[in-house]
Amino acid sequence: MVTRAFGRMIFTLACLSLSIPAALGGDGLMITIYNDGTDNLFVTVYDRSSSPPQKVLSHSTLYGNASISVSIAADRSGHGHLSWTAMTVDHDMRRCGHKEKSRLNDGDTVNVHADGECAK
Repeated sequence: MVTRAFGRMIFTLACLSLSIPAALGGDGLMITIYNDGTDNLFVTVYDRSSSPPQKVLSHSTLYGNASISVSIAADRSGHGHLSWTAMTVDHDMRRCGHKEKSRLNDGDTVNVHADGECAK
């Protein structure tokens, strides 16, 4: 009787210990995507730590000097890796930008902007 109760307690504690990391976000990293300009942008972000890479933000409007947080996976070293593309919302003055950023830590900020020519 005592052994069965002890076994149940151990099983319950084991299940609880496995669920705590998932409830706290597990291995995910929260990264802030910051529009460091005044132009409104369409922004797409890919999590490059995932295999295959996953789109975590899709053609979302990010207003000038505004930010949004995304969650990306951590690699084996605990760092994140993402890429982004941006395009101005204004069709008449279309500008584009893109970049890749690696070795990201939880809470890091990645600046996005569209200050270059767009591919034809």
